[in-house]
Amino acid sequence: MDEQTRNKFGVIENKPNDWFEVLYRKTSKEGEGVPWANMAPHPLFKNWIDENPNLDNGKTALVVGCGLGDDAVELENQGFKVTAFDVSKSAIALCKKRFPNSKVEFVQADLIKGVSSWYKKFDFVLEIFTIQALPPKYEKVLIQNISDFVSENGKLLIVTEVQKKTRIYENGPPWLLNTNYMELFEDCGLKQVFHSSNYEPEMGDEIHLTIFQRMS
Repeated sequence: MDEQTRNKFGVIENKPNDWFEVLYRKTSKEGEGVPWANMAPHPLFKNWIDENPNLDNGKTALVVGCGLGDDAVELENQGFKVTAFDVSKSAIALCKKRFPNSKVEFVQADLIKGVSSWYKKFDFVLEIFTIQALPPKYEKVLIQNISDFVSENGKLLIVTEVQKKTRIYENGPPWLLNTNYMELFEDCGLKQVFHSSNYEPEMGDEIHLTIFQRMS
């Protein structure tokens, strides 16, 4: 994304969350204007969970940067007790309007600040394209805060696009990750237990689905 486009969306490096509220405030239940809105569960996540049904009926799950809520409702349909958050209050309002009968707890929260009450609370954590939607200077704190949500023996599933070139602010958003994200998660106490890059990327060099686990 060039400077002109960043200006259009109002992306500011030192106020990294503000543009999400502007974006979601202008959209509708149909997701108009939100570039990443599938209006359905993300296809890679959906394919994976369809191949791994009945994972953890009744266990807790957290969706990071839930957007319009489809992935969270899919986890609910799989039997999880789901919490889903987004930094945008308008996004959360749209989730509640789209899924009025869902029992997912949709809440507003800031991943950069973290949520101390969620420390090691969730059996399953899902993160899709959230890290790459925020400037590179926040990468390590985002990875630490996401890792902190994972319970003992809990799992984290992430879907992300990766690139070979160095992440710099001028090249985004999105700021596609480098492959070292895997090491960064392991530095936070998680172990990689599954990895696949057998998918066609949209923007970067590869798209990954990776699962980490906190070993007791």
